[in-house]
Amino acid sequence: MSDLLSYHEGELEVQRRAGVGSDGLAAHDMYRAELPAGVKKFLSLQQLAVFSTIDSSGHVWASLRSGEPGFLRALDDVTVEVAGYSHPADPLLTNLSAESKVGMVVIHLAARHRVRLNGMAHLRADGKIVLTTQQVYGNCPQYIQARTIAGERDPSNAPAQTAVRLSAQPRRRIETADTFFIATAHPLSGADASHRGGKPGFVKVENETRLLIPDYSGNQMFNTLGNLAVNPHAGLVFPDFQSGEALQLTGTAKILWNDARIAQFQGAERLVQFDIEQVLDIPAATLLKFDFKSYSPTLP
Repeated sequence: MSDLLSYHEGELEVQRRAGVGSDGLAAHDMYRAELPAGVKKFLSLQQLAVFSTIDSSGHVWASLRSGEPGFLRALDDVTVEVAGYSHPADPLLTNLSAESKVGMVVIHLAARHRVRLNGMAHLRADGKIVLTTQQVYGNCPQYIQARTIAGERDPSNAPAQTAVRLSAQPRRRIETADTFFIATAHPLSGADASHRGGKPGFVKVENETRLLIPDYSGNQMFNTLGNLAVNPHAGLVFPDFQSGEALQLTGTAKILWNDARIAQFQGAERLVQFDIEQVLDIPAATLLKFDFKSYSPTLP
């Protein structure tokens, strides 16, 4: 079995510290290198994906990519073609100018269904992304707020705003968010993108360059935390589902195992401290319009 179909040292260390045994967590039962028929069909119907990529300085970024059904297309058992839209200021396509390690989570918010695909990708001359899969696996529906897609909006000509700390408006976006996505990477196993959800304001802004994030009970694979245990570089994206805007942050993160501040976060099993290095505030990060339906029944 390939190392990419096994847990790496960071994941095993976090599982050990969290008190999780290997029962029911066998990596060969979770990971596949190929795309099952059901995943191929799922991809063909979806309109929203989130990528994890690494820039030339080693910073990790989480990026939105969206389009009409069919913008994600399986070309064969290990190859996915990604068309669709990302804002020109998003570093996604620049980060894929050469073949690169990528992670991608494809999410159907209304059905609370998500699939993760990790592997290698490159940008074709026609502007489409081609991903060769090395890890394919589904995730549980926990903490996903149900939203339906209600159409599309026009692109915006407004420029993206860059900063190194949070100003008032981006801070408010985080303090009212019920969803974000986190991108991480392991030097050998590659990049990974994952969803996080909670009650509005579940992420605490400690100051203009630091966030505290609760980590709730999940699938016990600890892909995200396992990557952070080895490589602290991470990226976050907070979509604004009403306006189509998104806040992208890149920086470093660390796991707080025994921090007294956990008492401020109902249901949290541990905390993640995220230190901001760059802020990118993007207009029209997605052209999709979303209608909110309901909060996840699993929210603490």
